[in-house]
Amino acid sequence: MARGTEASTSQRTLPLVAVGYGPRCVPVMQLAEAAAGVCDLLWMIDGAQPGMPEMAELLQRFGPVVDLSGLGVAQMATLLSAYEPDALVTYLDTGMVAYAELAEALGLPFHSPATAAALTDKSRQRQVLAAAGLDMPPCHVVRPDQREGDLAQAESEVGWPAILKPRSAQGSRYTFLARDRAELGRLLTALGPDRPDMVLEGYLADVPARAAASYAAYVSVESVVASGVISHLALTGRFPLAENFRETGFFIPAALEEGEQESVLALATAAIEALDIGIGCLHTEIKFTPGGPRIIEVNGRVGGGVPEMLERAAGIPLLEYTLRIGLGEEIRVSGPVATERIGYRFFLQPPAVSATVAAIDGIDKVSDFPGVDTISVHQGPGADLDWRDGTRNHIMAVVGSAADYAELAAVNRLLLQEVTVTYADVKT
Repeated sequence: MARGTEASTSQRTLPLVAVGYGPRCVPVMQLAEAAAGVCDLLWMIDGAQPGMPEMAELLQRFGPVVDLSGLGVAQMATLLSAYEPDALVTYLDTGMVAYAELAEALGLPFHSPATAAALTDKSRQRQVLAAAGLDMPPCHVVRPDQREGDLAQAESEVGWPAILKPRSAQGSRYTFLARDRAELGRLLTALGPDRPDMVLEGYLADVPARAAASYAAYVSVESVVASGVISHLALTGRFPLAENFRETGFFIPAALEEGEQESVLALATAAIEALDIGIGCLHTEIKFTPGGPRIIEVNGRVGGGVPEMLERAAGIPLLEYTLRIGLGEEIRVSGPVATERIGYRFFLQPPAVSATVAAIDGIDKVSDFPGVDTISVHQGPGADLDWRDGTRNHIMAVVGSAADYAELAAVNRLLLQEVTVTYADVKT
């Protein structure tokens, strides 16, 4: 695939935004629709990623494509400078540090390299937030060649139970609860010697009253930052997680008790300021613990499914906002925004096993329910499932809106009760 060809800037009527694009990114059509009348798009991809050369054919319908795989920052800057982009945005954690260095080389507003590193390295982020005075769980890096003595030190620093997760990843991939040293050892052995750098961190306990509640004990804050000004657009609630911390459902607005919203927003603001974020879109996860709300992590990108939910709940064009902010527009929103409906995105998760999907039945019973807009099968018959892959291993996703929380719960029950998935070659 060609690296890219020089673009003619003389005939451009709209500014050009370079977009970091890759697997599990925002759908192409959604981004193209958001850009209509706002800007032209230049797609930056890593052609070495599986499926990306084929995806490039679709991307080229909406703008030129440049393959940055294997290039250093100086080479990237030389390649992109021919297009004279006016802004740079990304919707991925992967490559964010390189994009920050590229933006710096091209003189484009973006996260600083230091901020991008803290947003994509969970160990570094916890250090930065703790240094700013935020109460963070203890965290220890576990490398693939970790020695027994180092694991003993991690045990003494972190304690049990603990969360084992990749140092840089998203979607709950390779994320597990370790209750003791023996279970940690079994997990590390099962993940194998080729596993990435991991972090072992203290488990944030649930508030007892929320342990058996209808919703998960954490929310996320969806924010945009333009010219250093933070706007919190919405709070996203969740249904209880499946095993291995896999997401089963999100919805906007979150169902919170009186007074909880203010404390959550204040903590999100403190975290964003601590990370020195002056521009971009953020997805900040916060858990309710016996000691009050605590930061789980801050992501320097749009949260998965958030643009769809926010559009359905409040008519907010979040992807358009991200493009306009990248171009330097001073977007200001007095939020959380008022909502007319509850936007949702549900995932049907398989058991925590490795298996092959044999059959899926009952989808039509969900698709006929009022408020259901789209159903997408992610792992259809014949798909091989890997127990380590986290939320992205979901069988299907259901997107729509509900009039109230009772109707929201009805959609969730329908999905769990009426859709039957049959598996073959099951391995625990």
